[in-house]
Amino acid sequence: MDLAKLYNQLIRIDGLDVWEGLSHVGLNRRVYADALRLFCGELEQKTRAVSAALETENWKEYAQALHAVKGALAGVGAWELAQRTQEIEAAFRKGDYARSRAEMGVCVEALRKFSSALRSTLLFTREVEKPREEASIPYLKEKLEQLKTACSTGNSVDADALGKELAAKTFLDEETDKFVERIRAYIENFDYDLVLEAIAGSPFLC
Repeated sequence: MDLAKLYNQLIRIDGLDVWEGLSHVGLNRRVYADALRLFCGELEQKTRAVSAALETENWKEYAQALHAVKGALAGVGAWELAQRTQEIEAAFRKGDYARSRAEMGVCVEALRKFSSALRSTLLFTREVEKPREEASIPYLKEKLEQLKTACSTGNSVDADALGKELAAKTFLDEETDKFVERIRAYIENFDYDLVLEAIAGSPFLC
């Protein structure tokens, strides 16, 4: 998955604070992407549970489902919706069932729209992968030297560009391809120290 493209999509979703969500998983972009994918499925289940409880006026289940929705939203950084559900929950706890019901009916539509926005991203869609271009070991050595410079200086623009360039290549050797994939994963998560360690421990620049 092209994490750079995914995050370019995520930051455009109304109500999603990507950096807040990342802070809950140690700023690991791949882990956060996995968490969002899991969250989306759970959100749809929890939203259905809220709607069903409202329809049958099962207030005990409604309170539990509403609280679960609020926690899930806060956990991924969807603060605006989490705040809305918190206010709805507060109204319910004060005994203002009519207000809670009315506002939750509107909020359910917002939750479905939010879920739909997530499902339109690369979390759930896949681009057609182009065949990877065969590359040589001298080419890899050249790119690793460039990566050493980029990661040593914290140049994320160059590091990201080099990672994407390597993603389009194959070296027709399973171990070498796995090494490059590991380097790319480190770059995607801004783990430049690990990139430098991996390069230093490889046979390619000896």
